[in-house]
Amino acid sequence: MTAYVFRLLVQRPKLCFGLLLLAHTILIITTAGLYFSGYDILPADFTQVPLNLETDDRKLRADAWKFVRQDPTVTLNPLVVGKQKERSSRRDVLEIFYELRDGNVFSRENLKLINKTETELFNNKVYRSKLCLMEGNGKCRLPMSIIRFFDGSLKMKDPIFEDHEFRNIREILKTAIKYNTTKAQLDFHLSKDAVIDKAKAHYTRTLFFIGYPLKGYSNTEDRAEEQWDKIQEFAKTAFAEELNNKYKNGVGSMRMYYFLRALFFNAISEQVIYDLLLAGASFTFIFLFMLFQTHSLWITGWAVFSILSCFFGANFVYRMILDCRYIGIFHVLSVFIILGIGADDVFVFLDTWRGSDERRFPNLAAKLSFVYRRAASAMFITSITTMVAFTTSVFSPLLGVSTFGIFSALLVFVNFCSVVTFFPTVVITHELYWKDWHWNCISIPGWTEKESHVSRMEIETVEQEPHWTEKFQQPHKHVVKFLGGTFYYKVVGHKVVRWITLSFFAIIISLSVFFAMQLTPDEDQVAVWGKGTNWYSIRKLRQLAFMPSQEDKVIKVNLMWGLKPQNRDSCHYTDYKCKGKTVFDESFDLNPPPCQMAVLEFCQEIRLMPQELVDKLRIRRNAVTGEIEAHCFAESMNDFLKVEGNKTMYPNSTNFTMPITARKAKTLMRYHPRVYDMTKLTDTYYRYYEVMMGFWLTKGNQTYSSHDYITYSRLLGGALDETETAGKPNFDGNRFGNRLLFASIEINTTMVPTRIGHVEGLAIYDHWENFMNNKMKTMPSSCRNGFQATPSAHNAWHWMKVQEILASTAVRGILMSLGLAIGLLTLMTTNWIVGLMAGATIACITVGVVGFIPMIGWKLGVLESLNLTLVVGLAVDYVVHLADGYVRSPHHSRQEKIREALGSVGISVLSGASTTLGASVFMLAAKIVFFFQFGIFMFVTIGLSILYALFFFTTLLALVGPNGNTGSILTVWGFIKSMFCEVKEEKETPMLCDQCGNRIIPKSPERLVYGTTSYTSAV
Repeated sequence: MTAYVFRLLVQRPKLCFGLLLLAHTILIITTAGLYFSGYDILPADFTQVPLNLETDDRKLRADAWKFVRQDPTVTLNPLVVGKQKERSSRRDVLEIFYELRDGNVFSRENLKLINKTETELFNNKVYRSKLCLMEGNGKCRLPMSIIRFFDGSLKMKDPIFEDHEFRNIREILKTAIKYNTTKAQLDFHLSKDAVIDKAKAHYTRTLFFIGYPLKGYSNTEDRAEEQWDKIQEFAKTAFAEELNNKYKNGVGSMRMYYFLRALFFNAISEQVIYDLLLAGASFTFIFLFMLFQTHSLWITGWAVFSILSCFFGANFVYRMILDCRYIGIFHVLSVFIILGIGADDVFVFLDTWRGSDERRFPNLAAKLSFVYRRAASAMFITSITTMVAFTTSVFSPLLGVSTFGIFSALLVFVNFCSVVTFFPTVVITHELYWKDWHWNCISIPGWTEKESHVSRMEIETVEQEPHWTEKFQQPHKHVVKFLGGTFYYKVVGHKVVRWITLSFFAIIISLSVFFAMQLTPDEDQVAVWGKGTNWYSIRKLRQLAFMPSQEDKVIKVNLMWGLKPQNRDSCHYTDYKCKGKTVFDESFDLNPPPCQMAVLEFCQEIRLMPQELVDKLRIRRNAVTGEIEAHCFAESMNDFLKVEGNKTMYPNSTNFTMPITARKAKTLMRYHPRVYDMTKLTDTYYRYYEVMMGFWLTKGNQTYSSHDYITYSRLLGGALDETETAGKPNFDGNRFGNRLLFASIEINTTMVPTRIGHVEGLAIYDHWENFMNNKMKTMPSSCRNGFQATPSAHNAWHWMKVQEILASTAVRGILMSLGLAIGLLTLMTTNWIVGLMAGATIACITVGVVGFIPMIGWKLGVLESLNLTLVVGLAVDYVVHLADGYVRSPHHSRQEKIREALGSVGISVLSGASTTLGASVFMLAAKIVFFFQFGIFMFVTIGLSILYALFFFTTLLALVGPNGNTGSILTVWGFIKSMFCEVKEEKETPMLCDQCGNRIIPKSPERLVYGTTSYTSAV
């Protein structure tokens, strides 16, 4: 059957090429058709990498709070509750940082420059009309700047705070620290190195306030995504060019840096495009290098087409069969990886084809058979080990990592299928139709030329054999002779040099192990931008230049009641955007007096918490008042009702404070007939706590812009009581409905997300968990099921757990990959000694890459953990090729075996490594840290792989590798087979010769293909 296939490939090359090309094209056309028909065949999202633990309580609790207002049950909808004034709520800030390392930013000249710069920014038309936070008088709020101490804004506090010419800088700053209010404000502008007595500092910073909701929107949550898109557009128009110029040119002698979320994400979107162009440059390098190696545009073009089309084949299986619904930036980079792996396979096939030129074959089909069997076997071994190495990532609980493992393994599989089916037809068609075609303008002297043309009859018969002569040596044969000759005798097999080589690698391995043991978790947050960018400098200045202040964006802990963790049972396993289903705690009810008092007392306990516990939970105190920063609705509501009860409109001794009862609520309702229609009050109504809560939040149905409403309405939510027959809330003042569904106490911590690592953070999480659980045990039954979470920003507790999981799964994945790789190598090479030696070499490569991380000052962070998932998958190829070549060698002695391996596959290994190394160099110019580190990891992994493979592994085999069949598992298999199976000698069946008419006994394909001449000796 196989002989027929090879004859068909030779006799019908155009047909075979066309059919297989059609198969590749159909995949591309099918993908395009599905895409344009509206089917989500390419579910791409390059804006984020979904690193979520979908079953983790930290995430599910935060999701419950995050998405609860989207549940139709909740009538606390901003569009219904009330309308906020345009840009009346602070939502974001533009941060400006000034730096003068060798000078003083508080000098008179520099303060004037700062004032001028900020005045220009403040007067920007787009900022004032579209973005600025509006005061009650309809004017834009002034920036929070050191200039406020000199422009008269604070002169009501002290007349000294008015010095427009900056002539009394030191005295003004000394005065500012005397008052608590101004001291807290000044602290924000002072860097750690600031000296007040000398009015000197190397850094200062300013905040410009951005207000929500925008014009045309009811409030901050009204079409939030649409508002965010507009904010990005307005911010880019107002500030992008101007701030970038000031960053590049500075402000006088000062450096200036800036940060605004909208500008940050806009810059990322633009930079990703530029950095991906570097991947395009890498692709171009791979194409040109392959063209140089093959000297054939036909072979190179179709080889690259085959590799790239693998993306469509892999994606078809990934999306249509496995039903995976996420493709991200990691998946795009896997195409970059497959270009290197695919190029390696192409070089293996071509080098085997070239190396067979010196052999004598009865026809072209026999030559193809020999090349195919040898190359396909080698490619199968490397492909299956690489697939398994990538597949270990599938077990990661993080979607971005697991889907990358699936997609990469599929890419390797599809690439193997393509290179063993389509690429042979490319080589055959080149051999028959394109080999004599030359590029005269770039022809290189020394390439083999075919002296006599072979006719179709000569190809198909065995009467004549193709005759080859060489006018010059092909360049690749110089490399083959060098590796199998000079390199072997002077390095691998040299009695002195080989010991020097092993000693050198022993030192390298020792250093790698030493540094790998120094690897520690990265306590910093993920760095998106690399050095030399505004965004990197901002991140460092936030971390190192300034003391903590009231304006820091800290982690907020929410103590919640009324909700259960989000239910994601209906979500597809790869749908990271699925919000799940809100589940309410039906037992939650604050109407029972014991529960009201328990929550109120809990608030008071938080206020009076001992300092030891405050430090343990990292709770922040207000810099001015010294009080714990906590927003407790029960406490604020009780204070309001206490004041309300003292008003003269009520009878003497009126008391509205908690616990709230029907009598108290009815008294309040009776004296506010315009708000409450008492005729609608039924005998069965009992939710009077909600009545009083609605009155407190809206100040008697008078305003939706009060401090209490803005502060607490986002922490509460309600719905229409299902026991009521009315179709809408009974009382006009009770816009929250008749039933309180959920409530939360919000507490500010001292933890800044960019300054705390996951090890320290998770320890604090445990303290909070214990604190909340212990308190819940003492609460009444209707408010006993509360829990704590960090739903704001990026859900700090969950992200800390993700960082921990990434670090642990990276190490576990490496160990799993190594274990599976060693087992597969033993099976695939059929020699347990060679398999163990190859596995040990791959382990050394992996340890070298891991040790490289702390060697250059990095730690095991998110990006490093992600890149480590690639290491074993990339490290196996070259070692496996040489191991396979060693085992396949027909020689008995280890020295001849390794010389044979170097001569037969060394050129392929070297070509494949050169391709990937050259391609990865371009990624080192990337500004986005992820791309830069990807290039570094690729370069280091491939660099160490080729060094260990060509020097360490070959020297080890030449010194202690198995001779002959020593260590072969086929011997064991043959022994087992002989015990259970009766071995019968197969006799060859004579067949009639078509030319001479005699009956002959043909050679088996194996004998015909492999013969007795070694590959190296032929070359």
